[in-house]
Amino acid sequence: MTIIFMNEENQINQSEEIKKLLEQNLRLSAEIYKQTKYIKGYVFWAQIFSVLKILIIVVPIVIGIIYLPPLLKGAFDQYKGLLGVGTGTDNPIQSLLNGGVGGVDLNSLNADKIKNLLNQ
Repeated sequence: MTIIFMNEENQINQSEEIKKLLEQNLRLSAEIYKQTKYIKGYVFWAQIFSVLKILIIVVPIVIGIIYLPPLLKGAFDQYKGLLGVGTGTDNPIQSLLNGGVGGVDLNSLNADKIKNLLNQ
């Protein structure tokens, strides 16, 4: 009879231990669920703000590419006369870019040509 009693007592202890473990497991699962829900919301908003950051950078660049060239062309047209750009052969900037000064090729200069240029 003592063996049966010990066996029943052992089963009662095991069932209480299993009950405690299940309650602990349920409590920990609820805590993990709360943390997972919080992390999911955090990641969602992080993705939204990362897209907004990219848009804040890209949209002004695209708008600038579309609208600035016509505006800058109008502004540069006003200063072409002052800079001497686009006035033809008398343009000193264009002649420097072409490799000559005052219609003279810089590669073919010799001492006589330099004296003539200085005397002018």
